[in-house]
Amino acid sequence: MTERLVTTTLDEPSEVHEMHGGEQIARWKCLVRRNNMFGPWEAVECSFLPPGAASGVHLHSRTEQFDYVVSGRGVMTIDGVEHQVGAGDLITTCLGTRHGIRNDGAEDLIWLVIEVSGPGMAAGVPERADATVRSEVIDLRGTGSFDPEGFLAGPLRRARLARLEPAQTESVSAAQGEEHVLFTLSGTGTAVAGSTTVPLRYGVSLGLPLLGAVSIEGGPEGLEFFVVSLAASDPAGGAA
Repeated sequence: MTERLVTTTLDEPSEVHEMHGGEQIARWKCLVRRNNMFGPWEAVECSFLPPGAASGVHLHSRTEQFDYVVSGRGVMTIDGVEHQVGAGDLITTCLGTRHGIRNDGAEDLIWLVIEVSGPGMAAGVPERADATVRSEVIDLRGTGSFDPEGFLAGPLRRARLARLEPAQTESVSAAQGEEHVLFTLSGTGTAVAGSTTVPLRYGVSLGLPLLGAVSIEGGPEGLEFFVVSLAASDPAGGAA
């Protein structure tokens, strides 16, 4: 088992004043960046908005994106249309979309941002003439998994929720032309890659570059985590 892992926690997030021209002070933590992986990731991040705060409306001119709401509730504006979103919702953002989000709840709005190079915007991400792409809100807790074909034209692949009972295990491998990022939502457990063991709890994330593999086991309370996958190819010489 290859010990290729990027491990991050939510400790010591940065403060972002008026995120994307928005309101108040957000907190932000980068979990995985493109220089940690092989594929055309921009970044996987966790953002926090306090009640009443907003991340301003902005244009996606070169990237596509998943947003996954971890907790709280808010209003996501997509091309001028408001959508109520809450825990378990996955939002797709295709190239050319304008979006922003406001916390209209009583607690922090916490969400994951999975941003990747859009079609034709990076090596290995070809141009695609696809008029069917669209931005939409999907109830991931209802569906369990989501394939963005027909929604996005870039390298993002399946997003899913996984639940392990105590002592139940699952293996995740990046050996078939895809990379993965996992984020622990609740419970406890462990992730083992070769001789490396990572304790899992809320907020611990794992980036799994090409050829990496990990075995995940649920702890006494069980374990719930979010996984997102991206198509990637191994460039000569390995990751930059």
